Amino acid sequence: ETDMKAAVSAGVVCTAAAVVVYARWRRQQQQQNRRVLVVGSINVDLYQRTDAGAVRFGGESVDVLPLKGVTLPARSFVAHPKMATQPGIAARYTPGEEEAFLLTMDGPFEQRTGGKGANAAAAAAQTYACELYGNLGDASAAENAALTRDLAAYGAVGTQHVRLLEGQPTGTAYILLFEDNDNAIVLLGGANQTWPAAADLERVGGRLHCAVAQAVVVMLQREVPPHVNLAAAKLGRALGVPVFMDVGGTDAPLDEDLMPYLDVVAPNESELAFISGVETRREDGSCDLMLVRLAVAALRTKFALQGHLEVEVLVTLGAQGSIHFGTIRETRMGRFALHTEDGKPRDTTGAGDCYRGSYAGMRYGEGRSISEAMRWAAAAAACSVEVEGAMPSMPSRAAIAERSTQPLLGLDD
Repeated sequence: ETDMKAAVSAGVVCTAAAVVVYARWRRQQQQQNRRVLVVGSINVDLYQRTDAGAVRFGGESVDVLPLKGVTLPARSFVAHPKMATQPGIAARYTPGEEEAFLLTMDGPFEQRTGGKGANAAAAAAQTYACELYGNLGDASAAENAALTRDLAAYGAVGTQHVRLLEGQPTGTAYILLFEDNDNAIVLLGGANQTWPAAADLERVGGRLHCAVAQAVVVMLQREVPPHVNLAAAKLGRALGVPVFMDVGGTDAPLDEDLMPYLDVVAPNESELAFISGVETRREDGSCDLMLVRLAVAALRTKFALQGHLEVEVLVTLGAQGSIHFGTIRETRMGRFALHTEDGKPRDTTGAGDCYRGSYAGMRYGEGRSISEAMRWAAAAAACSVEVEGAMPSMPSRAAIAERSTQPLLGLDD
């Protein structure tokens, strides 16, 4: 299998032979019933369009523009230096009751299905068979019915490993939309934060072990407790299954214990700056590709200190495309033009999840090269930002295939 993929990617076999070998390998994968496995969050998404970058708590305005483009748990939201000092928060917030405070945000809201885990699974399932490993809470029965319908509708995501937890609410995300359709996201963990102990998760023959054993890749993100990701990553390494980490979902540093088990780390630009400690933007706020490279080098140094010298870094840069940093080469991919009236995104929520899920499905499920997977993912993300909502914006395989045939715009366009 490895030799076949390398040969096809490098183009060292003739086209006809490559098609035959790939088709045989693809059939073997399907016969083995292997899937993309996403271990992660499932959320009820509550959307609100901000008033000039502000939301209200009990009628008092709070400026959330400083958190544009960022996803944070409730505790980090209220403790953020540019949030905690605002009167609308300082006068109403009690330490230890962060989620209760967030629940007092003034509406109205529009409810949709989301969560980084569920979104990535819905995206991956458009490209390759996918299984979601996560939790719902039985205190959110009506919301769960809609979530389950959406998971079935968007790519027929497998849910045999989704548990229903007694006495827990399903996770919730407040998605705050700005005038340019970028967003800030605030998370209330709910059932996403209630998992078995590490020893139970890592048990040979256990539920997670069996799920990983049937995977072509394990996708992780950080809207679940760190010990869950560590257990899944350890199992992936032990079973020879690649482990792909989306670092979004928290502002915590990357877990050093987790680093040796990750094959791919996939941040967006702001997440890269945070986990590397290197700023990636110029003084005028524009992205600097040389600074991105320095940030990736700093991040890989952190991995090297944990004994991991071969981690791949896949950075998404929004309208500037994406870059994959392998051990010996850099692969750059542009973006596709948007088919909206003004050529601008309608809603960027879930676009990163869409990109990464589509990439994983194409690279590890379909067995395509890094550049082919990046082009496919760029096409998927372009389709995604043209539609409002996270999971509802995940495009069909046919839509991705059609967009992927169109010309790319360069990274610097």
